[in-house]
Amino acid sequence: MKAFDISQLRKSYIAAVKDKEVAEKFYKMLEPQASSSPLMLAYYGSAQAIMAKHAWNPCKKMEYVKSGLKTMETAVAKSPESLEIRFLRFSLEYYLPSFLGLSKHMEEDAAKMLELAQKGQIDIEDPVLVKNVIGFLKKSGRYSAKELTIFDAALNNG
Repeated sequence: MKAFDISQLRKSYIAAVKDKEVAEKFYKMLEPQASSSPLMLAYYGSAQAIMAKHAWNPCKKMEYVKSGLKTMETAVAKSPESLEIRFLRFSLEYYLPSFLGLSKHMEEDAAKMLELAQKGQIDIEDPVLVKNVIGFLKKSGRYSAKELTIFDAALNNG
């Protein structure tokens, strides 16, 4: 089993969101690695959900989304104190249409990410990812200006 460079994995994740071919490669690459760690499992769940974005069949889209969310739930259960895993699930659910009723963990993940930031328990060392996380959390509208300063301080000093 091949070990992955986590920074390359993160870049592939971002590229997969934008490109169907990259998404398919990302998904196939992660499938056999999913059980190697909770973080890999979380990225696999994200890959499943990304496949939904690129699928044209509505039934297949829903199948990918539901399996991705289930995989993410398992990853969070295995590593509930991981800000990166919580962030992956939060961002996935953020983009789901509200009428689907599948964004059930956003409040929980938002609160847990803030708690982890307040405690200084940041498991993200990649400066590019830190910048992206902070930008996304600001965009999400889920945090007050004061709470965002906690993230800025914790993520930039973590």
